Amino acid sequence: MDNENEYILSIKGGGKNREIRLSKKLFDFAVVSIFAGIIIFVGVCGYSVYSALNKQRNAEMVDEVQKAEELQQEQLLEVSKKAAELKEKLDNLEQQEKELRIQAGLKPPKTEKDSQPAQNSENAAQPENNPETTETPENNSTDEPNGQGGPIGDLTIEEVREALSMIEKSATIRQESLNDFQTELKAGREQLFASALRSGASGIVSLPGIISPGVLDISKLGGKVSADPNMPSIWPSTGVVTSPYGLRWSGTDFHPGMDIADDMGTPIVATADGVVDYAGWNSGGYGNMVDIDHGNGIMTRYGHASQVVVTAGQSVKRGQVIAYMGSTGFSTGPHVHYEVIINGQRVNPNGFL
Repeated sequence: MDNENEYILSIKGGGKNREIRLSKKLFDFAVVSIFAGIIIFVGVCGYSVYSALNKQRNAEMVDEVQKAEELQQEQLLEVSKKAAELKEKLDNLEQQEKELRIQAGLKPPKTEKDSQPAQNSENAAQPENNPETTETPENNSTDEPNGQGGPIGDLTIEEVREALSMIEKSATIRQESLNDFQTELKAGREQLFASALRSGASGIVSLPGIISPGVLDISKLGGKVSADPNMPSIWPSTGVVTSPYGLRWSGTDFHPGMDIADDMGTPIVATADGVVDYAGWNSGGYGNMVDIDHGNGIMTRYGHASQVVVTAGQSVKRGQVIAYMGSTGFSTGPHVHYEVIINGQRVNPNGFL
């Protein structure tokens, strides 16, 4: 070093000595720059390694979450299938009890409708269950309507819980009905036995034959006509119920409404007074759809129409034709998908019929 402010670097090569003179400031700057570069390089390398590890970890977490969701969906599907099988068994049990009651000449079995509180019972039109007018399977048409449809989506825990709650309620009603049936049979046997003793008759007392009920014809039921014109209380069309509210298709789907199938072009009517909230095409599976606002948080929905004859904002009356039955959207045949919505929550329409 020549003086305190200079550094001399000697470079030997080619038989000659070369000297490079650097000021102290420049030398210090070079040293600091080299160290800074090393630190930056180490930092960049470290950050790159950290980012790669973090991405890998995030990818693993996403993969684990997806696997957990797939497992949960599989478990929900398994539970819903078992629930659907149980519901089918309960329906078969109800059918068997109905046939036994007809054979014994007793009143029809208790159903979920019987457990619903009557709405304006003074004006309600109660359906009649007359075994003599019930169609037999032999008289049923072989090409009966079987249109089904509705929105498309995965099962949720809430839907499965609701379905299980419905099944639990059905099982309770079925048990109560069977208990009543047992009591009525016992009373009937005692009455027949006493009558036979009084008349001196002997032998077996014969009972009426079984009359197997046919397909439900909603045009013969009508519904409970509520005194409140804004309360849904009639059927939206004639036809047969091909898919009720709840689990269906072996538990692979939750149906948030009721499918009623009939011929193409069958009129669809408003089930209560209200204002049309929406009328037109729906891309979520409903096809041509009508939504009616009845006030007080109550709405009804009618899907899969071939033609809509009302417009948004139009006032409609109970029984007024709003559309004609079709098979638009996600549908397997002509039918109307009917929903009742209370404060944004879809509920079982059966409770309003």
